[in-house]
Amino acid sequence: MVEINPFPEKILDQAREQAASTTQKEKDIKAQAEEVERLCKLWDNLNRFLHKQWPLHCLDLLDKHKHLIEKMRVDQSSEVSLMDDIYRVAKERAEELKPHRFPAYLEKACQATSLQLDQDSRHPRYKFEKGFFQLDIDDHKKIASLSNYESSKMVEFPADIGAIVEVVQREHKRIFERTFDGKKFIKKLLSQYLAILKKDKLSDGSTIPIRNITQRLGKNESGFRTDEFLIDLSRLVEQGPIEIDGCRLELQQTKETNQGMLLHIEQKRYIGFMFFKKV
Repeated sequence: MVEINPFPEKILDQAREQAASTTQKEKDIKAQAEEVERLCKLWDNLNRFLHKQWPLHCLDLLDKHKHLIEKMRVDQSSEVSLMDDIYRVAKERAEELKPHRFPAYLEKACQATSLQLDQDSRHPRYKFEKGFFQLDIDDHKKIASLSNYESSKMVEFPADIGAIVEVVQREHKRIFERTFDGKKFIKKLLSQYLAILKKDKLSDGSTIPIRNITQRLGKNESGFRTDEFLIDLSRLVEQGPIEIDGCRLELQQTKETNQGMLLHIEQKRYIGFMFFKKV
């Protein structure tokens, strides 16, 4: 037996229409909220770049939000006029950063901080920390790209002088200003080495690629970075200790630069293999 709905069809239709209308209103409000959130982030970043005097960052940010800005222009938003003024002034400032002036600007900015440019730096490639960091400038796109021994492109960003100094200082601090415990590091090396011997069923004292160590650490150690590992290995070679639990660490060079790790020491060399031998 089919029950007859006691509510009139008119009420049912109106209820359906109201539900659909309310759902659409919810979607509209959510879309507006998301747009306001994007706009809020835009102004937050724009203010930060303005106060840091980074015109290239301002241009990049505004270009990335062209769609949002054009929508605001159609809606005749009063904010667009200010954004246009910012874009115009940023463009004028960016034009002042000519390639032939760039070296002097960067050198002056570095001198104002503890950051040291390597003497063999030449535009458009600059070096820091005895060549460990390389900074490449694309004059056409006005983009800076930072790399190091272990990463061909760590970060890419608009080439404002202040931003370059800030980024290089941040990466330098992350890699070089960590505390180093030689005993703890060589203990970790031995532990990883023995684990690989066991897994691959190799005999004691077998030689293994140094990249096997970094690959295993990358899988098992949270936050592991190969550039930090490289500097710790370089410090171990220079400062020691190289013996632990009756075993001595031995490193072997390689001609395969893509497989080895370039030690950051006075006599740079590519290390491709390692093993521990009994002493």
